[in-house]
Amino acid sequence: MGSLLHEFLMSLSVDASPRYTNFDGEIYHYTALHNIESILLNSRDKIVLWASQYDCLNDISEGTIVEPCYYKVCKDLRACGYISPNLYELLSGIKPSKNDFFAMRENNKLISERSEYTTYIASFSQKSDLLPMWNYYSKGDLFEGINLGMDSKAILSNYPTLSAHGKVRLNVSSVVYSQKEQEDIIKKFLLEIISKYKEGFEQPVREVVSKKLASLKMIFKQECFSYEQEVRIIVDMADKYRDDFSIKYRTNAGYFIPYIELLIDKKALKSVTLGPFRGTESQLDLQKKTLSQMLASHQYEININVSKVPIRY
Repeated sequence: MGSLLHEFLMSLSVDASPRYTNFDGEIYHYTALHNIESILLNSRDKIVLWASQYDCLNDISEGTIVEPCYYKVCKDLRACGYISPNLYELLSGIKPSKNDFFAMRENNKLISERSEYTTYIASFSQKSDLLPMWNYYSKGDLFEGINLGMDSKAILSNYPTLSAHGKVRLNVSSVVYSQKEQEDIIKKFLLEIISKYKEGFEQPVREVVSKKLASLKMIFKQECFSYEQEVRIIVDMADKYRDDFSIKYRTNAGYFIPYIELLIDKKALKSVTLGPFRGTESQLDLQKKTLSQMLASHQYEININVSKVPIRY
């Protein structure tokens, strides 16, 4: 089975591969002003971000979008004659995988182990100055938010310590909100699967499609959240090695939320943007100067910006 799966995988393009496509560019982590201390100032040489367990996030539909979308595309392709009855029977019963192979090192040898896994997510935006995002951090008629601009490539390249032994996978991927775009993504990879399918490849097809759906599950969201223009750090952690990591817990609105700390090299931080400011120019200049001095005292040399949103209250 392993050789058949490998043969089938090698025949597929990147678009049909089960893996994520990593986002390339600067991304922005919006947060409350008081979180600056725990994120930027608590560690001597690292940025500390929290990645929360995906099914404990504020969107109650998190992770549920991909399955109905996939089944709809299967039905549409069947109705148009692209899928035979037998192949439709095979494809329409596939669900997102709950386990995967993790390539890890033990005693300087690379081994592959299958494990169920848990996904943790840290959220960013593609845009540095979005009023709906600032609104999350408004208090009365004041904005108490800030966002941290980070280089997505630096996050990946400077983060070897957790993922190098293979028990954890790290990706940075953008979210897809449009239902049409979601359907087009599924249709494109399914048509390629169909074109490469031949008798005897039933199990590899199940494996590949199941893993592809598991990856899309983490980047498909409802269109009502599209204003966030979200990019995610997606962390898959092998459950059988859960005790090797420090799973922490926080509470929000009466819910317990498991999370892990992501330790990111300080060089990944490229900018800081203050939320809409309603004080005088001199007060604003003082805030920027104070923030610059505070960050410089912790070895950050970055650009400090201020929101250009022209809001009065």
